[in-house]
Amino acid sequence: MSAPSQPGTAARARSALRAPDFRKLLWIRLCGQGGDGIFQAALVASVVFNPDQQNTAKGLLAASAVTILPFTLLGPFVGVFIDRWPRRAILTIAPLLKVAFVPFVLFDPLQWPVKIFFYGGVLAVLSINRFQLAAASAVVPRLVPAEDLLIANSIATVGGTLALLVGVFVGGRIDNAVGTVSVILIAVVAWLVASLIAGRIGSDLAPMTVQEAPELLRRAIKRVVVETWDGASTMFRTPHAIGPIASITVDQIGQGVMLTLALVVFREQLGEGVASFSNVIGAGGVGVLIGIGTAGLLEERLPKERIVSLGFLVGGVVLLGAATAIEGPVILLVAAVLGLTFAWKKVAVDTMVQESLPDGYRGRVFSVYDFFYNIARLVAAVVAVALFPVLSPAATLIVVGIVFVAWTPVLPWLVSRRAQIDLRMNDAGLPTSLRWGASSEPVTVVDASELGYRLALEDGSVIDVRRAIGAPGWRVLREREG
Repeated sequence: MSAPSQPGTAARARSALRAPDFRKLLWIRLCGQGGDGIFQAALVASVVFNPDQQNTAKGLLAASAVTILPFTLLGPFVGVFIDRWPRRAILTIAPLLKVAFVPFVLFDPLQWPVKIFFYGGVLAVLSINRFQLAAASAVVPRLVPAEDLLIANSIATVGGTLALLVGVFVGGRIDNAVGTVSVILIAVVAWLVASLIAGRIGSDLAPMTVQEAPELLRRAIKRVVVETWDGASTMFRTPHAIGPIASITVDQIGQGVMLTLALVVFREQLGEGVASFSNVIGAGGVGVLIGIGTAGLLEERLPKERIVSLGFLVGGVVLLGAATAIEGPVILLVAAVLGLTFAWKKVAVDTMVQESLPDGYRGRVFSVYDFFYNIARLVAAVVAVALFPVLSPAATLIVVGIVFVAWTPVLPWLVSRRAQIDLRMNDAGLPTSLRWGASSEPVTVVDASELGYRLALEDGSVIDVRRAIGAPGWRVLREREG
């Protein structure tokens, strides 16, 4: 008897959306992240495009710092509290707290001492937002059946990201037309709607854990620090993880320098307002969507490390070519191409990092990966502040283009030097243990063929491995639960 066919993507999406509380969660993300995008546009307008701001690069550095630091520093610790507080309360109260701090954002960001209130308010809003987004991600398994979880996560994540990009785009254009205060008020309305919808979710979404004493909470926070350090150590001892992470970090620094350059050209040379920022983000967003849609086609033809190399090569060549004609349309074309190549790199890099480690290490390593990924944009803003006084826009494009082209062979070289997996054999020629990344553990052979082995690991999972082609050692073909 043939196995029943699996429902298609559209059918599974409809199934997930039939859950009423998941539909509410989706609207919470759309309204909340749309408001966040509008708020970010207002932040850029206040700090970068303020008429009194004489240095665009330094303004973007300040905006980047207050935008990135809450996510980077709070990220690893948020889960400790999300797993102890009622999630519906977080989803309901967090937007209200963001609204409460909005008056601080109306202070002048360039004048002492009131700029302290402005940046304090922005930091508060974005820090609270970290809890809200983490809670929204954590509750999805409680709102949909297990078989719909993957597609539900995809709908929520893609929908929220698109809402954020649309918010930035629309917020910048509205700011140009009617001013920053009106834009902030629109964000406030979006957050209030998100809070109202959250209050209508049927379950309180309380975490299924026993209430713990305060000293256990402190112990959990300490454990996060220890495990984050362990993740960093594991990452640096795993070439197949550190190579891709280093590559996406280089990409993000280059992308950040190019974003700063685009704003400098639009504001200081072309005399345009914050809508130009929206246009750059919009062009980059279109490029990302095209890149996501084409990444699968590339994977059918190229190894993942070669996809990353192709992204660096295409991006570098376009930057070198754009240096000959730095104009508004050219900058938007560059933004779209960099968005396209970023998607190629990010999809391939995420997959390579996942494949480089056994499941028990992935969470810790990805936490460190997120740190490097986020902090790279802040580093980019610092680099831009240092470069722009001594380099012309054309020279900056050439420098970043040369770095991208020079990085093209680096990742294939790094991953070709070490095996993803090494097997230790017994006298009968069968595997008895493996080294996967920085981890070594015994294995049991479940099945063997001329092509490779099916191995059972200590945690109960089963992997299929085959000897790598054109590289030392073995590679994982499939990973499954035992």
